[in-house]
Amino acid sequence: MSKYEERAFRVAKKKPNLAELKSQLARLKHDLEQFTAQKPGGAVVAPLKARIKAIEAEIAEAEAERKRETAPGGDEDGPGGSGGYDRSGARTTVGRFPPRVRR
Repeated sequence: MSKYEERAFRVAKKKPNLAELKSQLARLKHDLEQFTAQKPGGAVVAPLKARIKAIEAEIAEAEAERKRETAPGGDEDGPGGSGGYDRSGARTTVGRFPPRVRR
């Protein structure tokens, strides 16, 4: 693929889900153990530790985001607000669907 095609047909990077991040973290930790057992001062160890810290931060951020999404009665959706909960505890659909057009 030429440079022109790469620029012309960019694809948005897919955000990995939480399960993929956790499995990648487990693989990297295993790889780190293998590398430190063979050569503790190797050139691969420091970047691998940095990547592990970055993935742990991504996982923490994703879990916090998931908790915010699933938390009942979030801050932005107050009583009477759009997309909140009604008195019976059922989730309202206001704000998630466009208003109906009456004809």
